[in-house]
Amino acid sequence: MPSQEKFQRWIDLLGALLARSSPATFDELAAAVPEYALKRAEIASASPAQKKTLEESLKRTFERDKQELKTFGVPLEALADDDGNPGGAYRLVRENFYLPYLCLALPGAATAAVKKVDKFGYRKLATLSFEPDELTAVVDAAVLVRRLGDPLLAADASSALRKLAVDLPVDATAMSARTEPASADGTPIVLMPRARASTETFELLGQALRARKRVTFHYHTFSDDAVATREVEPYGLFFLHGHWYLAARDTTIAEVRNFRLNRITRVAVNTKNALSADFDVPASFRLRTHADSRQAWELGDEDVIAVTVEFSGESGATLAAAQLGKPVDGNARQRTFDVRRVDPFVRWALSLLGEMRVVSPASVVERFENEVAATRALYQHDAVTFDPASVQAPVPIPMNSGSTHWQPKGAAAQLQRILQVIPRLADGSEHSLIEVAQQTGTDAATITRDLDSLVQRFAAPAGHVEGVQLYLESDRVSVVSNHFLRPMRLTVPELCALELGLAMLRHQLAPNEHAVLDSARKRLRTMILQLGSDRIPEGVHHASIGNAGNVHSLGVLRDALAGQRRVRLTYRRSGRVTSESRDICPYALVAANGMLYVVAHCLREQAVRVFRMDRVESAVLLRDTFERPADFRVDDVVSDGRVFQGEHAETLVIRFSPQIARWIAEREGVQPAADGSLVLAYPLADSAWALRFVLQYGAEAEALAPPTIRRLLRDQLRAPARAL
Repeated sequence: MPSQEKFQRWIDLLGALLARSSPATFDELAAAVPEYALKRAEIASASPAQKKTLEESLKRTFERDKQELKTFGVPLEALADDDGNPGGAYRLVRENFYLPYLCLALPGAATAAVKKVDKFGYRKLATLSFEPDELTAVVDAAVLVRRLGDPLLAADASSALRKLAVDLPVDATAMSARTEPASADGTPIVLMPRARASTETFELLGQALRARKRVTFHYHTFSDDAVATREVEPYGLFFLHGHWYLAARDTTIAEVRNFRLNRITRVAVNTKNALSADFDVPASFRLRTHADSRQAWELGDEDVIAVTVEFSGESGATLAAAQLGKPVDGNARQRTFDVRRVDPFVRWALSLLGEMRVVSPASVVERFENEVAATRALYQHDAVTFDPASVQAPVPIPMNSGSTHWQPKGAAAQLQRILQVIPRLADGSEHSLIEVAQQTGTDAATITRDLDSLVQRFAAPAGHVEGVQLYLESDRVSVVSNHFLRPMRLTVPELCALELGLAMLRHQLAPNEHAVLDSARKRLRTMILQLGSDRIPEGVHHASIGNAGNVHSLGVLRDALAGQRRVRLTYRRSGRVTSESRDICPYALVAANGMLYVVAHCLREQAVRVFRMDRVESAVLLRDTFERPADFRVDDVVSDGRVFQGEHAETLVIRFSPQIARWIAEREGVQPAADGSLVLAYPLADSAWALRFVLQYGAEAEALAPPTIRRLLRDQLRAPARAL
């Protein structure tokens, strides 16, 4: 059982290092690690011809163990030995390995004394305090990260919370990666897209990112519906507009490209020279800068064209669009955009037809006019005939669909669990196996197997486990040990996961709440300052769930959610020039398709309604309280995986041309027709939304029904493009 042998070898090596206060040579360590000692004995009795081969094999095993433990997060140091040989001795400082003692610093009260283990050097560990608000922010950050669909990030965030929970009052529900927390605390529920990357893809790309190894994979390019093999150097992962992307340098063209994870298959990480990196990420590369503001027209290899547009409308969508681009001196209504791909830009401009026009250059103005003319030709008649049998509906997606509980595997998984379990068990008391399993995010059978692997040796005598006493009953367990009485300190991946969540929260909270996020981040970094030469990467992951709108209003809504208070919104509905006042009882925040929504009971309508945050102009917290219905479910206001609800039962039927049907089919979970086209039906509650939705595809999409929408489209397209 190679995994078991490696786990036992790692435990023995860690025990041998932690038992020493001074550096140890390999010879000294080998005497304390039974498997190394057995191989040394085999070498001693081997023939001269075999001796060299066996010695090289043992050396490779030791080097691999060191590297894998360092990858796991163990701060193992290589120092000069007594003879001055560089890297000839090894040290693991307890204060660098174990988690500092943590406590809560309560305002206006003395910090409670921390109970420390009074032996084996544990008293030397530092003591760090968290403010209650900081701890709350860290837990919120972990919860938010777990909703992003990356199983590695979810596992790292959950592992970090379990370590903190040894000392701090972290709720057991928050620690469990199996539980989907409610959003009553104001943390948005993130609705993932239908097509999602596999757990294996996340796992392999995560490994490659951390080890800086090249990766090959098959990539489905939708522009030509082709699958090609790519070799890349991964720089980072980012979550944007509801999708995960890999930012990587394509070795064929020597440029950084973005690859959507749900279009990646057959991932293979380079295994040559496994202990060394294949590449370095350029010092100038910043994932956040690379990922931010990735509009479709900004991507590509084409030369940049400066396109100027002029806004004339006052709808919420137009006002939001007018915040993009760069201002034009002397004309407050004009903005300039850097465009690499003209077609996506023209289609985006078309979606705002009547409230925005393209001013320059002439070549882009002409392409815009041509797109308007081609689209206008589709609506010569108010009504068209079509086969109702050809109409499909987007496949409904339950909110929790596609969620896979992932945990690390093999020896690393066992080591992680043991280092979390022993501090909970080795306190002289008996513990319920079920409770311990829940606290460590696994099950009682797995914990039992891990403990058995810790002490049960078949081919080698016991190493450090000679000092371990294990008392295991059918439902209870207790342990006596002189090692691992504290959890291992936070690792770099765990820190990155929590910092990612804190960064996302920063985008969603009002500025007056940023200070607690910054101090929480500082506390986390303080906990791993002992990493020495290990680099804390900036931007291995980056995420955004889109524009949250007015941050002050978002802060008010979070307070209202937490306190179940009513809120008065000033809200501009889609297509409206003026805003209106609404009193609401907010039930949840939901992030979907790059937008943030509040789901609430509207007192005026006496029904549950959905309000887009970028249309909220102001929010005022009211004194009145409310109770969220016990049977409320976000699923009830999510139509086909997207936040959409309206008062009318009309249906919008759209035919998508074969040129774009593949993209739509992927998004909606359906299959195109035999001719490559696709006819879909959507719930229709807002005609202004329907016009923008159809026009964004230009002549590649035609609204077939209802006739009222066709008439509105015909009227909007009738005016000459230059006069708009």
